[in-house]
Amino acid sequence: SLLMMITRRVNMKYFVSDTHWHHKKIVEITNRGVETTQEEHTEWLINLWNKQVTNNDQVYLLGDVSFATKYDQIKEVFERLNGQIFVVKGNHCRTAMLDKLSGDHLIQAWYQYKEIKINTTDVCLFHFPISSWNKQGYGSIMLHGHCHGSFTPEKGKILDVGIDSAYNIFGVHRLFSELDIIEYMSKREVNVNDHHKDRTLD
Repeated sequence: SLLMMITRRVNMKYFVSDTHWHHKKIVEITNRGVETTQEEHTEWLINLWNKQVTNNDQVYLLGDVSFATKYDQIKEVFERLNGQIFVVKGNHCRTAMLDKLSGDHLIQAWYQYKEIKINTTDVCLFHFPISSWNKQGYGSIMLHGHCHGSFTPEKGKILDVGIDSAYNIFGVHRLFSELDIIEYMSKREVNVNDHHKDRTLD
């Protein structure tokens, strides 16, 4: 539609995690086998990414990028990906690899933890889910990876943006757009687990 075309020209933020490029058994241990094979996994993920993302978009990749031991293998993948990429370090990400990707301008930057905004809403980005995050009582959002769709709390504005979580929610593997995040969070209430229920203690 015309509205969609107009909307799409505006730069979009996308979120994804746990791509696990070059992981030898990822298709066996996740539900990715419904859409791809182990041999085609890397190509499948690159195509899936580039179908959604343009070079004007920003992508926040929340860790566990690749299991390759050689930098050149990882570099080859990033050279083919659309978008301005920001990485939040996962437990399977090596600092030296992230520094090289940054030095080669294949990613914009990398972080241990990052806070951004979607429109006016504060968003906390971390590889691991946090149960008490910054400005939680004011409706801020927690986006994470690591869990491959296996961690879905009943309450709170928190979401696993991993590729396997997307399959659980949408029935297809894909990246989460900021519009997906806004829609998902509109159905979830603010939930505070600790003393921050009393906002005088912020």
